Amino acid sequence: MRTEIFNPANGDRPDFIDVAVLITDGEPTQEVAGLNEEVLHVKRRDIRIVGVGVTRAVSVSLLIRPSS
Repeated sequence: MRTEIFNPANGDRPDFIDVAVLITDGEPTQEVAGLNEEVLHVKRRDIRIVGVGVTRAVSVSLLIRPSS
């Protein structure tokens, strides 16, 4: 995400705030182990993350981690 979407070659505009919306149903489709490291990279680039849980199966702690 941080290297593909938030990239001037792909339309990222430097004068606007970068915001990523993380929508989850509570079931990770990728390994959660690398999540903390990726979140740190994203935050270092000042990309804001908004987390949205769409079912009751969402782990609040997993959703808060990238969004806080």
